[in-house]
Amino acid sequence: MKKIFTFLVVVFISAQVFAQYSQNFDTLTHGTYIGVSDAAWTTWSGTTGNSEDAKVDSNQAASPNNSIYFHSTASGGGPQDVVLNFGGAYNTGNFEFAQKMYIPNNKGSYFNFQAETVIGTTWALNCNFINDSMMYIDDSQSIHIATKYPVATWFEFKLKINLNTNTWELYIDSVLKGTWQNDVNKIASIDYFPMCSSNYGGNNQSEFWIDDVSYTHTPYTLPTKNAAVVSVLFDGAAIAGGNNYPVVSVRNLGTTTITAYDIEIDYNGLQYQKSVTNVSLVSLATETVFINSLVPVVASATALTATIKAVNGTTGDDDSTDDSKVLTFAPIVPALGKMVIVEEATGTWCGWCPRGAVALEFLAKDYHGFAQGIAVHNGDPMTDVMYDTGLGNLISGYPSAMVDRGNDINPSSIWSYVNDALTTPPTAFLVNGAQIVGNKLDVSITVDFKAVANNNWKLACVVVEDSVTGTTSAYNQSNSYSGGGSGDLIMPDGTNWANLPSSVPASQMVYNHVARAISPSFEGYNNSFPANVAIGDLHTVNFTFNLDPTWDTSKVHIVGMLLKPDGSIDNGSSTSIPKAVSNGYIPGVNVGVTEYLTKRSMNLYPNPTMYNFTIDLANNYAKVNIEIRNTLGQIVFQEDYINPNTQLQISLNEKPGIYFVSIITDKGIKEIFTIVKM
Repeated sequence: MKKIFTFLVVVFISAQVFAQYSQNFDTLTHGTYIGVSDAAWTTWSGTTGNSEDAKVDSNQAASPNNSIYFHSTASGGGPQDVVLNFGGAYNTGNFEFAQKMYIPNNKGSYFNFQAETVIGTTWALNCNFINDSMMYIDDSQSIHIATKYPVATWFEFKLKINLNTNTWELYIDSVLKGTWQNDVNKIASIDYFPMCSSNYGGNNQSEFWIDDVSYTHTPYTLPTKNAAVVSVLFDGAAIAGGNNYPVVSVRNLGTTTITAYDIEIDYNGLQYQKSVTNVSLVSLATETVFINSLVPVVASATALTATIKAVNGTTGDDDSTDDSKVLTFAPIVPALGKMVIVEEATGTWCGWCPRGAVALEFLAKDYHGFAQGIAVHNGDPMTDVMYDTGLGNLISGYPSAMVDRGNDINPSSIWSYVNDALTTPPTAFLVNGAQIVGNKLDVSITVDFKAVANNNWKLACVVVEDSVTGTTSAYNQSNSYSGGGSGDLIMPDGTNWANLPSSVPASQMVYNHVARAISPSFEGYNNSFPANVAIGDLHTVNFTFNLDPTWDTSKVHIVGMLLKPDGSIDNGSSTSIPKAVSNGYIPGVNVGVTEYLTKRSMNLYPNPTMYNFTIDLANNYAKVNIEIRNTLGQIVFQEDYINPNTQLQISLNEKPGIYFVSIITDKGIKEIFTIVKM
């Protein structure tokens, strides 16, 4: 029998206080709840001894005779949700956590490390073990580890963390699997929640055992003067061939306030410096330093080193071991000629859609020239009927996103899909040309095939506008992040949606990447190319758009999409109108003119209304669809009218508030009105 420590102990070694714990569960009774048997354990809710708790089990054990058994029985994971507290929230010193794990064939596991003693405040790390023997570790910002784990056998999972230097290491069976700097450099507990994350392809079948759990925290005694580099990275995605700004985090790990220092960056044999003065960095505080030098990113794995010097004007400080931080990374190497297309389904009525807007803003910032975001609006004045309908048929709800028309995914989870798409060689390169004649925009997209493309490949063209604003309440953006109850949602410019109202007024809203028109259809042009296309073939397709006078053509991008026979996007193109004009317009297969309304063809009154209102269609139509949504995006009224009169009487039997009335005719005309129910 092993000696067991089932409690937190405080011992004095070399005048330092150590927190340590170990448990092999062998003295506990099979079938008892761990939250009841050991005071160090609890559940997410704090209630032990029920279905949220986990039981001691003797069917599996890394060391005789017991372990803890976890399995999911609820859809999406749980209900087990068990927490081991580490006796505090540690952000200095060295921390080590270890456990043995057993995951059967075709099962998975999940647990996370919390950063604060109050559960649910901040996630430090997510650990996903998928049912195909792959494991992924992320900090909700970046995937740090993707590696295999042993299946149907016991193995050791160990974390070693230097919280002074923000150096996190993962070991599997004593083999180092990766080193990284974590977005949250703090740790307070571990939370076991049995699921198999669908974000990484899991199927929610979770079953696993843990045994021989231990942790140790070794504190750090602060010297008088000590400045540490705790992270260094590029500001955005590191794409080979691009340029990026280094960003450094500096922490005061001494007792004396830091007022000045120098930062030196070393990358690919070149050095970049910045002097920081007139600061007041108090003990244990951290600040971020942007190095205002564009650094060319090379294609090979190369070390990016940041070193702090001249702290408070003197040569060194009292601890030189944390003066430098090295990040060695393999940059994203894009396939030649590749442009990734990200389509986001959104609407001003959708309170969770701001996260899609944030994703597209970071996409534009970090992947400029390599990816194009398109915000496809629904149920608001920026809606394009054809585009909205096409994308709406492929998604399950709002917000949603598709990368090159692959899976329907959460907009916050697009990054691995974007990186995969960016490194996939395209079948052809696309070049946009254009000319403006009167109020018409003529576009030519020339496709240079680098591989065989048979069986009805298609081309589509989209007009996208940035900096779109409006004055009516229909341009107000619903914001479910208001108040911070759902966490922070921060734009690249620092704007936090948590600090904005639940309905952000139109006067404060600027909408980017707005899909204004798609031609000739969401599915593309059927006769874009011959049935058989050979390597080296060049084909040009022409599109013509009527320019709406309300569009700002200086903010418009022309986006090309090469569609595979299965409907997914093989490659894209994106250029401003001036750039496309400078490329030159080339005659080719003519798709025709895509017509768009420049004024309302119908009316709605009275507005506001107490109960009934009238829609004046102005023209005769064979079919008209009326759809009314509330501000949550829920459909409260929907009706098809066959050969209707030019005036329709509608009853709005809903509570007072703002509603969006969508009118679609058989001729493809769509109008969206905002109506107020008194």
